[in-house]
Amino acid sequence: MSEVIHWPEQYAALIARLPEIVERSRLTVGGFSACVDVYLSLREAIGPLSVAARDSAEGAAMLAELMRRATSGVGGELFVDWPAGPAWIDRQISGRRAVGGTSAQAAYMLAQLGAPALIAIEDRSASQLDVLHPNTLAADADGLVHVASLQAQGAARAPHYIFEFTAGETIGAHPVPRSSRTIVRFDHSALQRDHAFERSAMAQAKNAGAGILCGFNEIPPESAATELDYAAGIADTWRRAGLDLIHVELGDFPDEPLRDATIDRLLPKATSVGMSGSELAELSSDREAPETAAIRIAETHGLSRACIHADGWAFAVTRGDPERELEALQVGCLLASTRAAQGYFAIPDRVPDSARFPAPPLPISLRRGSWSIACCPAPYLEKPAATIGLGDTFLAGTLVVLGGATKTAAAAVPTERPS
Repeated sequence: MSEVIHWPEQYAALIARLPEIVERSRLTVGGFSACVDVYLSLREAIGPLSVAARDSAEGAAMLAELMRRATSGVGGELFVDWPAGPAWIDRQISGRRAVGGTSAQAAYMLAQLGAPALIAIEDRSASQLDVLHPNTLAADADGLVHVASLQAQGAARAPHYIFEFTAGETIGAHPVPRSSRTIVRFDHSALQRDHAFERSAMAQAKNAGAGILCGFNEIPPESAATELDYAAGIADTWRRAGLDLIHVELGDFPDEPLRDATIDRLLPKATSVGMSGSELAELSSDREAPETAAIRIAETHGLSRACIHADGWAFAVTRGDPERELEALQVGCLLASTRAAQGYFAIPDRVPDSARFPAPPLPISLRRGSWSIACCPAPYLEKPAATIGLGDTFLAGTLVVLGGATKTAAAAVPTERPS
C-alpha cells in the first residue's frame, strides 16, 4: 500500500464500507467489567466542590489531585479510599449517568452498529440495566436474551465519577493543555461473575468472532489472585472451545504489582492485548521504540497481536493479515472519533468537520522479522465533546473487523438475533 494517503478521503470511504463490515460481524463475548458512570465537567464542578472541600480534608485532597491532572493534561484513573466520597459529591453536584466498563462499553458500540455482543452482567440492578444498550445480549436460564427483556433485581454497585476537562479551558488559574478525563473510584470492583454468561459464552465460543477480558485494574488487591485465576479459567475454556481471538484490555492500574500480576497470569491465556500509548510507555525500557516494546510483550507472553491506541494514532503488531489489521485500526479510530465529536456512542455518517490527522509514529505498514506492523492516524479532535470511553469504543471497532467473517466465510455470520 502506498505511503501517500489522503486520510479524510480514506475515512470517508471507510464509512461507506462500514455496513458491509458490520454485516460480516460475528458474536463478541465480553467480561468482566460493567458499571455505571457519572459524567461531570471538572470546570463546572470546581466551584461547588471547592466550597465543600473547606470542611473536608478528603475532598480537598481529591480535588487537588483532579486539578493537578487536568492542568497537566493527564487523565487516567484515580482510586480514593473514601467510602463517603460518592455521597459527598452527590450533595454538591449532579451528573449524567451512563454505561461504564470496557466490556459493557464495547458491547454498547457493537449493539449500536447492529453487531452481536454478549456480556457478563452479575449486577442486574435497575440502575445498571438502564444504562446498557437494550440490544446488548445477556444470558439467563433460557439462553441468550436482550438486556431490554431482563427484570431488574438486587442492589446496585457504587458508580464511578468521571471528571472531564477540555483543552483551552482554565481551571483555577491554569489553562488545560489537553482534553481528557479522570475516572474516580471510591471502592474496588470485583469481576462480574455471571454463571449464565459462563455457560453461554462457552457454548458460543466456537462460532464467536472475539472475546474480551477486562476489569482487572479495579479488583480488590486482597482477592486479586482468585479473580485472576477465575478469568484465566474462563479464557482456557474459550480457547478449548475454539475461540481464536481472545483480547485482554489492560487499562490504567492503581499499582504496578496488580498490573504485573494481571499481565503474567492472563496474557499467556490470551491471543491479543490492548493498551494506550501511555500504558505501553510504562511497560517500556528507556529509549525502547514503541513497536519494539509491543513486539517484546507479545513474544514474551505468546500473543499473536498487540494493539496500541493514542489520541492521534493507533498501531498494532500482528502475525495476522496486516491489511485487515489496518482496516481494524481505522474502524476503531473512526468510531472513537465519532463518539468524541458527538459526545456519546454514534454511527458515523461523516468524518468530523474539525478533525485533523496527526502524523503517526510509524509508516502505515512495515515488517519486523516475523511481525507485521500496521499504523494509521486517527481523526483527532483538539476540543472533543467527550473524552470518556474512547478507548473502549476503539476496541469495539477493531473487533468488529478482526472478529468478523471473511468474505469467503460470510455464511458464518449470524442471521438471527434473539428477541
